[in-house]
Amino acid sequence: MRSKLVSLFTCAVLALGGLAVSTLALARGSDMAGGVAFVFGPDLSATGWRSVNFPRRRGANFSADGKDALIVETTGGVGLLWQPVPGEVAGAEQARWRWQKTQGVGPTDLSKKGGDDRVLAVYFAFAEPSDAGKDLPDLLRKGRGEVLVYVWGGSAKRGTVLQLPYFEGRGRTIVKRAATEKPGIWFDEKAAVRADFKRAFGKNPGHLVAIAVSSDSDDTGGRNVAALADLCVR
Repeated sequence: MRSKLVSLFTCAVLALGGLAVSTLALARGSDMAGGVAFVFGPDLSATGWRSVNFPRRRGANFSADGKDALIVETTGGVGLLWQPVPGEVAGAEQARWRWQKTQGVGPTDLSKKGGDDRVLAVYFAFAEPSDAGKDLPDLLRKGRGEVLVYVWGGSAKRGTVLQLPYFEGRGRTIVKRAATEKPGIWFDEKAAVRADFKRAFGKNPGHLVAIAVSSDSDDTGGRNVAALADLCVR
């Protein structure tokens, strides 16, 4: 599968604070100049990613595929993988990534708790500068910050903005790909994250403090097998 995960743009390793394994890379390409790319491999934990499972739910399996790609599998489960965003890109305005599904759950209502399964989702968490580096799940439990989520799944049209049925109104979903998209195709995505936040919430965002990837099939009992690659912000 690695042969299919050819980067749309090259990432050069960026040394951060003397870490043995770099957690970010420089993003290249005219549209992402000056930005950073999130590194997944060779090991998710070594590159700063933190996995979250949920009580009384099967988890998701996350694995790095080389440096730039992530494989996600869920069978009747749900899981989230997240990483703090460094201060250098706390004011990031743009994001870019690629994703592909091999298998995925069917259309669902993304606005309903207990019925919002989806193939993949990419989270951008915004909060006060003082919250930078803090544990994302704990931050959300304490009612701090907002989350903008781009989703592959559901039954709504591309570009639809929905309120997340979680986080007490502090989350919004923007549909990027419907559940019915064909498997086996890599789709390129671009997102104007700060402009989309203002459109979705009606206010300006705080600092970008964390980014996350999730997959969800626990409500339908279905199976998701998908990949995400070349995740960059600037």
